[in-house]
Amino acid sequence: MDIRIVVNTMIELFLILVLGYGVAKLGIIDSETNKKLSALVVNVSMPALIIASVADNVGTGNLREVLSYLLWGTVFYGVMLLLAWLFTRLMGTPKNQRGTYQFMLIFSNCTFMGYPVMESIFGTEAIFFTSIFNIPFNLLAFSYGILLISKDGEGEARFEAKKLINPGIIASVLALLIFAFGLELPQVFQKTCSIVGNLTTPLSMLVLGASLSTVPIREIVREIRIYPMTLFRLIVLPVITYLLMRLVTDNTMLIGIAALTAAMPVASMSVMLSNQYKGNTKLASIGVFISTLCSVGTIPLVVELFARMEGL
Repeated sequence: MDIRIVVNTMIELFLILVLGYGVAKLGIIDSETNKKLSALVVNVSMPALIIASVADNVGTGNLREVLSYLLWGTVFYGVMLLLAWLFTRLMGTPKNQRGTYQFMLIFSNCTFMGYPVMESIFGTEAIFFTSIFNIPFNLLAFSYGILLISKDGEGEARFEAKKLINPGIIASVLALLIFAFGLELPQVFQKTCSIVGNLTTPLSMLVLGASLSTVPIREIVREIRIYPMTLFRLIVLPVITYLLMRLVTDNTMLIGIAALTAAMPVASMSVMLSNQYKGNTKLASIGVFISTLCSVGTIPLVVELFARMEGL
């Protein structure tokens, strides 16, 4: 394991965020362009990434092992839902912010940052198993996640059942079918999905940076609940996850994927969906920014502690 890969990944992503902030301040990206880029990520590049992550690895691993990752991934997100609900109540979060805070606690940046971190520890096969573990992420984010985001939005942006039929859900269901039936997609289609999916990371960080350019620094500082949320997101959740997973399995990779998924900062998708569904984009942007900034230090620390405890 090379901890430098983890550190470099965090710095690279943060620099793209800073670039997004800069080009927005220069007027290259305005608010309307930012919303369109968000729609591009949510409706095109992210669905392509979901399909590519599974289609490129059809036939990898035995069925029993893969199903165990899917099962524990489902349990993991069930626990995250409960902990997020409890946290917002204990913190006395205002009703018009609870949905966004719950989203930020449930959904981490497990793809953009998670993949390179998992690969640096366990090798390339970890990317496939991480994608299987996080299939519930895709299903939940584009259904329950939209509900949470919409709760904090404007009156006309309230959640509607028809929003459940969206490119993210469709791509997630297709990915499940591709895996379940071992479907081999044409190479040209797989390659296209992979290329388009690879746009997700840079575009999402650019959108985040651009969104932050509209938030005064004083508002970032004054959003006091962000700081305990960030501590809980980056330190407490991975510790809880590690201890719970240690009770039920001795599979080091499964424990690592679960614990490190919990250690990732707030999913940048929170900003994309807030833009798309007129949610609290300001709060989501602050949450992603603060947690991403702090994760530059906390993720290498969590990775190092995990490696020492597991003897890697």
